[in-house]
Amino acid sequence: MRKTLIIALLFFVVRHAHAQANTELNTLILGSFTYFPRIKELNKAEELSEMRIEVAQTGYLPAVTGIASYTYLNPISQKEFVVGPNETQLLKFQPYNNYNVNVGVTQLIWDFGKTKAQVEKAKADLLASRQNIESGKLQLASQVAGIYYSMIYLKLAAQVQDSVISSYEVNLRMVEGKIEQGDALQIEAALMRYSTGQSAEPGVDQFDFKTPAAGDLANNPDVLAANERISSARADLKYARTNRLPSLNFQGGAGFRNGYQPDINPNRFNYLAGVTLGVPIFQGGRLNKSYGLASKSMELNELSKATLTSTLLKDLESAQSDLKAYDEQIKNSVGQTDVANETLRLTEVRYKQGVATYLDLINASTNLQRANLNRLQYEYQRTLSQVEMCRLLGVRFWQD
Repeated sequence: MRKTLIIALLFFVVRHAHAQANTELNTLILGSFTYFPRIKELNKAEELSEMRIEVAQTGYLPAVTGIASYTYLNPISQKEFVVGPNETQLLKFQPYNNYNVNVGVTQLIWDFGKTKAQVEKAKADLLASRQNIESGKLQLASQVAGIYYSMIYLKLAAQVQDSVISSYEVNLRMVEGKIEQGDALQIEAALMRYSTGQSAEPGVDQFDFKTPAAGDLANNPDVLAANERISSARADLKYARTNRLPSLNFQGGAGFRNGYQPDINPNRFNYLAGVTLGVPIFQGGRLNKSYGLASKSMELNELSKATLTSTLLKDLESAQSDLKAYDEQIKNSVGQTDVANETLRLTEVRYKQGVATYLDLINASTNLQRANLNRLQYEYQRTLSQVEMCRLLGVRFWQD
């Protein structure tokens, strides 16, 4: 019996060995990034943001337009002029058939930063989209890690129960408990399939997650995304401000048309070139209201970041506190396990000498099992706290 119990406790020793990178977990996490629909959705949003930058940058490029038109007019302006004695000539000021084929170009010369503000906004939106992807990956990776270590916990808990089952004839309650553990493991396997597309049980039996190094929230993707949203709102504010300023554009064109005197029928080459200065004078208050709206949006984004930072700091402090508490509980559980082991050893001796009963032996073994399960629970909860700290600090633990 002692040999069986020693085997059942070996996994505790293994978990205190030097932890190496869990390639199995990292592979599951990387696979989830290509499988989970939410990440695909965020990737598509990033592609749209990239296209918006290209659209905004086209404001710097000339607009070239080709025009071909035909117009028939009747009646037309005409007048007879005396050109000699008893001789007149009919002068048409416009032909009946009017043709016009030309190519026009419009090029922005100066718009006081309006186009630049639109480009800056599009770039800030792109950076925010990328941070949203990183945030989604961190949340998904934390979810996968939680499921992964939950499966390990259930498997190890079953092993602890098996250590007692192999030594004693179990009663119905213990058998039912074992079945419940198996059902729970199947549920976790289904959750793993939902997240990664794979449902295989973990190939390791230890909580090998590493505690992240001390840090702040500077690398948290939600905070970085909030910063980019502020930058986007700032670009909107700049655009709203410059939208009240004039814009200067070059206009030019060249082509063929008829209607030139004195012979109005042939098509002749023509061209034009000039500049246009557009000055907004009165827009029904729309420009001022747009500026006020952009200003309020800027304030809202700054307040949203402050709220987010406050919440994340609270969660980080809670996770750090939980981690310290579980470390202390694990230390205490070591002593409890040692006491339970010694109690079982003494009970075995007393049982062999006929001093203790078989029930005493069962109780001592059950107490050891309970101590082992408590310690296992503390290590599992400690791992979940480590995963949560990585998420809050923006640590991409699957890349280590």
